[in-house]
Amino acid sequence: MNIEARLDDVRAEYLHRMTQGDSRLLRQVEAYTTARHGKMLRPRMLLAAAATLGDDHLRSQRTLFLAVAVEMLHNASLLHDDVIDHASSRRGQPSVNSRWGSAVAVLVGDYLLTQIMELLDQTGDSDATRKVNATVRAMVEAELLAQEILNGREQSRQDYLTVIDGKTANLFALAAGLGNPLYRDFGLHYGRIFQLRDDIADGEATPHTAALLAIEEDTIKQMENILNI
Repeated sequence: MNIEARLDDVRAEYLHRMTQGDSRLLRQVEAYTTARHGKMLRPRMLLAAAATLGDDHLRSQRTLFLAVAVEMLHNASLLHDDVIDHASSRRGQPSVNSRWGSAVAVLVGDYLLTQIMELLDQTGDSDATRKVNATVRAMVEAELLAQEILNGREQSRQDYLTVIDGKTANLFALAAGLGNPLYRDFGLHYGRIFQLRDDIADGEATPHTAALLAIEEDTIKQMENILNI
């Protein structure tokens, strides 16, 4: 079974989970957001890592449910981030908070979190549950640190790395590690590069960005050689 076919299963399961509720508004918002699914990089990374352990691992219900949970966590974080940032658009279209209001965006993000908890419960994997919870905690703490910096705290290099790890890189690390624990660190460094390049493209680079990007690119090249990818 190839990864693209399994990714189709992830999309189908995601949609199935989000159409079970009684709320018509929830279904409207989810139809709007899922129609604009991006590359689904995080579940794709999880599936690619899982495939290194064999086809049975890629086909397993655990892998499917965890890939869906990772995508849901990513989308929940986007909904909440757009509210925090007062963003008016997402992927070239009006954001959920600008179209339906901040309260709806937060509630839909919260609903996604409830679905994640259900998926984790159904896997029966307590270690995966612990890792997902730790990632969510790191994401929240990173956003709180970002708010401190916006409110005048002087940003150190470590602060900057903590923010990009918590808001972006840790989720890639989670995805890769849930697929195959050997790939967790690869996911972390990939996620750092992803966010560093994004900050540069968006004109949000800090004095630390270029130096960190050079370090991370060198690190990931070494890891690619070690992992033979």
